[in-house]
Amino acid sequence: MKKILLLLTVDFSLPVFAKSISVSNTTYTVPQLVNNVLINSPCVEANNITWSTGTNFASVNGIGYFQNTNPNFPMQAGVILSTGNALNASGPNTTMLNDGTMNWPGDTDLENTLAQASISMSSVNATVLEFDFTPISPQFNFDFVFASEEYGNFQCQFSDAFAFLLTNMNTGVTTNLAVVPNTTLPISVVTIRDFLYNSSCSSANAQYFGSFNGGSAAAGSATNYNGQTVLMNAS
Repeated sequence: MKKILLLLTVDFSLPVFAKSISVSNTTYTVPQLVNNVLINSPCVEANNITWSTGTNFASVNGIGYFQNTNPNFPMQAGVILSTGNALNASGPNTTMLNDGTMNWPGDTDLENTLAQASISMSSVNATVLEFDFTPISPQFNFDFVFASEEYGNFQCQFSDAFAFLLTNMNTGVTTNLAVVPNTTLPISVVTIRDFLYNSSCSSANAQYFGSFNGGSAAAGSATNYNGQTVLMNAS
């Protein structure tokens, strides 16, 4: 199992027929997603924008734009980075997501980030978005939600993960901004999980686990993923 979903933005009991997120991979180009959605500032413009996803390897597109009107989901709009077809992220949570070919490789930087926290991972199907920018303030932040198909049944075995790597071009120092609050732990299924949905392993930072979208919650889930974190911040 290897399906994760990352929802990024810079701003900010389910009814059975609660609305799901809508996803498009044609509303914006990837450079437009970075500048018009992710950064969204007339004072800052990203350049040297590069990306890699399944379409680079004759597979599905893991990059897209989402909008949401479900009040139980913590983000209104933003960028999706997925290890599968981004279009399949829309809820309800009624299918097992397992798209993406095996020749779509993983990411060494992500593996090394987890290894620094003693988390072993052999990644596949990595979606990577990179860009350069000069902030107008010494402080800036990006909100995100991490979601995974592994929550529940497979949260004790698989370490699906996300890293937000910031490199200071003046010093060459790289820092992972996507960490469990008040720790240096990277964001992953094994660092944020709740044993209530799989008692085979203990909870880890369960206060940051947002919702389990299986069982009776599946029909009203905004996404097609089994679980997700609370709204988190990379700053």
